[in-house]
Amino acid sequence: SSQMVNSAEEPHDFVDTLPTTVVSAPRFSEVDMQIASRVQLINAEDITNSGATDLVQLLRKEANLHFRSTSGNSAQSEISMGGFGENSGQRVLILLDGHRLNTADLGQINWLSIPLGLIESVEVIQGGQSALYGNNAVGGVIKINTRRPTDQLAGQAQASVGSFDSYNGRFALTGAKGGLGYSFHTEHDETDGYRENSQFEAVAAGLKLEWNPGDCFSAFVSVNAVESEYGLPGPLNRAEVAEDYNQSTQRDNYGEEDTVHTRSGVRICLNDRTSFGLSGGHVSKDVYALYLDPSSSEIKTDYDLYSLNPTLTYEDESMTISVGLDYFKDEIEVRASYGDTDFERDTTAIYGSLSLDLNEDLVFTGSARLARVQTDGVQSGFELDEVDDEQVAWSIGLVQQLGSNARIYTTARRFFRYATTDELIQYLPPSFNPSANLNLDAEHGHEFEVGSDWVYGDLSLGGRVFYQWMNDEIIYNGGSGNINLDQTRRFGGDLNTKYVFSECLSMSFNYAWVHAMFNGGDYDGSEVPLVPKHKFRLEIDYRQSEAISYSLGASYTDDTNVGGDFVNKERSLDDHILFDVGARYVMNENMEFFMSVDNLFDKEYISTAFGPDALYPGVGRSGRVGLLYKF
Repeated sequence: SSQMVNSAEEPHDFVDTLPTTVVSAPRFSEVDMQIASRVQLINAEDITNSGATDLVQLLRKEANLHFRSTSGNSAQSEISMGGFGENSGQRVLILLDGHRLNTADLGQINWLSIPLGLIESVEVIQGGQSALYGNNAVGGVIKINTRRPTDQLAGQAQASVGSFDSYNGRFALTGAKGGLGYSFHTEHDETDGYRENSQFEAVAAGLKLEWNPGDCFSAFVSVNAVESEYGLPGPLNRAEVAEDYNQSTQRDNYGEEDTVHTRSGVRICLNDRTSFGLSGGHVSKDVYALYLDPSSSEIKTDYDLYSLNPTLTYEDESMTISVGLDYFKDEIEVRASYGDTDFERDTTAIYGSLSLDLNEDLVFTGSARLARVQTDGVQSGFELDEVDDEQVAWSIGLVQQLGSNARIYTTARRFFRYATTDELIQYLPPSFNPSANLNLDAEHGHEFEVGSDWVYGDLSLGGRVFYQWMNDEIIYNGGSGNINLDQTRRFGGDLNTKYVFSECLSMSFNYAWVHAMFNGGDYDGSEVPLVPKHKFRLEIDYRQSEAISYSLGASYTDDTNVGGDFVNKERSLDDHILFDVGARYVMNENMEFFMSVDNLFDKEYISTAFGPDALYPGVGRSGRVGLLYKF
């Protein structure tokens, strides 16, 4: 029967418990063969073997994704997919068990609030996916799936120490009794950081319960909580960078964040071919930032994010249809030295998706979404009139299977992104009083993509090429505030390949190329800032024996224009290549020893920059050793 990607809000927890398949595409599986998009899965084994201690490190190594950091640690790193620069994190949708973590303002994802001990797998979906997933899914989607209960009691404990007085400890336990399954995790991660005042510490714990009394009913509830603290070292000018990469001129600035994720859902079989699912969630996030340098100010932001997502799915031998409703409510309360803010945003969308087998080897996929957003609030006594916006997204695609080991697909899409609350109200000189930016439109555009996957013996190849044309892209243009551009264009491609030379030796190569440029208006022909045109990841894995294995990796990032340089006149950030090594020693079936060194040759580079003289250095050489115990 046909397979499909269900709504982003349908919980991953019901995989294999009901006739309807919720896609979590493995590498080149039957399911993966029938998705008209580029999908990469990072599974539990990949997470263990990567040596990563947080999600940012994992996605950099395993998926070749681009991150920029202003803090010298992973806490506030900004992700970029599909060729987006400033505020690129607003163009990537982050889902935790189907529930969105993106907020309605310009707040960043705290990647430390998603500990690796919680994660079972991560799916990286490329391209504009608004039809299936809604707002923010312009450059791609990151789906994070948490650990599921297992039939037998199982668990693992891991501890590691590293450079800059770093420590990471994880513990996870899963089991089941009767129809009730449970999984528990806890994690502690801390470091003094590479730069002055780039320290962070995070403590997390979570519990998931899953009830499967029969084949036609299942339910789950989960709670995960994280407390984190981190330094905010700020930028350096070029003279300060030349003097000392490690220093900070803002040694007392820091942030704190407390986050609680609560999720639940049920799924019921109505008959042999029809099922109904209902899931919902709540994210409570309290963020505090204190800035003492160069002037004293503090910001306290409280978020409450609610979601409710019913779905109805029909599936037979050749067709799968899903229809549903997505409802989200964002409540944001800001108390700051410059004034107070209260925002509310309600998003309602109806959607439908279809997967149809035209014949044994050809699959048609289609989806559509009609969404409406309502935003209102008060900022520093300035009341924003309610802003209503409606957007339509759609996608159509064909997947042609070429035997059991190859496929080719093509797809066309329309996508969108709503303006955030921070973009709708802004502060402009000379008065810096709040003003409404009601003429700011939602971003929207179209994308065409062709891709293929092929496996022949020990060689696997996968890739895509895409062309995206976008209207009303939102940028911050200095004294003019946030504006809509005329048009932007992006075209590029991805290539993933792996070759197994022998039982002992294998090599993988992951390459991404994108050309992002302004088309029309004042910046016609200029490249979009902070977008590397070329980025690749090469890794060689060598297994000396059943017990001992090594890895050598290299990651290259092309030069980029600095943030805010829309005419490409400022000095660009230099390209750089970073090397890393790792080793694992399996002492017995329960115990493993591992070590890794990132930025092996201590390369000095700039992670991101805004303007000609606000530079944020990247992390230098760092090593880590640890033990993993499984039972």
